[in-house]
Amino acid sequence: MSDSPPNAAPSGIRYSSAGAEHQISTGAWLRIVFGIGLSLAGVLLFGRYLNQTLPQPPLPVIAHIQGDLEVTERSGQSVKLSSLRGKVTVMACLYTVCPHGCAAVVAQMQKLNAAHHARPDFHQVSLAVAPERDTTGFLKAYAEGVGAKPEDPWWFVTGNQQAIWDYMTHELQLQAPAPIPEEKRLNPLDLYEHDLRLVLIDRQGRVRGYYSVFHPQSEVAMLMTEHLSRDVRRLLDHPDQ
Repeated sequence: MSDSPPNAAPSGIRYSSAGAEHQISTGAWLRIVFGIGLSLAGVLLFGRYLNQTLPQPPLPVIAHIQGDLEVTERSGQSVKLSSLRGKVTVMACLYTVCPHGCAAVVAQMQKLNAAHHARPDFHQVSLAVAPERDTTGFLKAYAEGVGAKPEDPWWFVTGNQQAIWDYMTHELQLQAPAPIPEEKRLNPLDLYEHDLRLVLIDRQGRVRGYYSVFHPQSEVAMLMTEHLSRDVRRLLDHPDQ
């Protein structure tokens, strides 16, 4: 007879293999789990180390911006986007009452502004999709609402709608904005469908990346966010790229 009490807790983990019963002690099982955890952590850390130390391939050159756009900044000042040559620039469409993904786009621009606003070679531009509504007054109030100071390197611009749309489409090579049919609008102000990607532009006026930071798959959105932050830093720290 066994000396163990009938209701004693099992001293290990039982499993079947090849028709036979086996048992692993709790201590051995914990050591196996701990070892697997350490191995996975080591793989992740080593991968991050390689990513940081090995030379990265250059970012692709997707397009060359040839044209220019003169618009009105929230301050009321007339500005030309060509004046940003020599700076690493991030541009994106903006519709201040957008019920879709504009908030996610602006949130990423806020993070970039917080990280790089002190650098003279960094700038951002939010282009009004609906200039008839997003006037300088609206844009000024919106910029204040998202914490963008007047001295920050972040323009909120408005102007002629067709000129802005043409620049978005032909120069930045974003998807052309389009009116939303009334029956498909989420609310009465949901007037325009537009591209929600951020555009990264280098000092030479070349498009180097598009970033879908608003994406139905959260993993993709997180990956795009990480790539955007990394690629902005790469272009700022390595002007020759």
